[in-house]
Amino acid sequence: MQFPSGPLQARTGDHTFTVERDGDTLLVNGEASDARVVRLDDHAVLFTENGKTTVVGIERQDDGSVIATVNGKRIPVEIKTATDLLLESFGMDAGASTADREIRAPMPGLVLRVLVKPGDAVEAGQGVAVLEAMKMENELKAPAAGTVAAVHAEAGAAVGKNDLLIELGE
Repeated sequence: MQFPSGPLQARTGDHTFTVERDGDTLLVNGEASDARVVRLDDHAVLFTENGKTTVVGIERQDDGSVIATVNGKRIPVEIKTATDLLLESFGMDAGASTADREIRAPMPGLVLRVLVKPGDAVEAGQGVAVLEAMKMENELKAPAAGTVAAVHAEAGAAVGKNDLLIELGE
């Protein structure tokens, strides 16, 4: 399984775990683990820890959450990526309300790529721009489905926190 760069945070019920890769070692809550994860297909992984192997079914929900199935038990899991955690540290949510039709820079940075142009149809959650901030690439996503009304950013431009980058129409 291709493990994303930066930490992931997974929450199931009252339990929260931070998972990240340090070379070939998987760290869980900062502690080295012998756990290994191998992707079987888009809907299942093989999880091995302490010599015990388990097939885990992965079912992605429309709202971005995940249902993991382990030994026949369905477990809701909320996953936050490194970008989600970074935005949260700035006091911002990665998602915006569906009424919000503006995509603004969540932090100062450099626009690396603009992925849409005026007139493009976008779906909720679709990447619309990539912003580099604090040496991390952050893909900004459309908060709702719509048509790109205006693009106010261009690749290579420096932007400040809350600068308007893209406007969505209906």
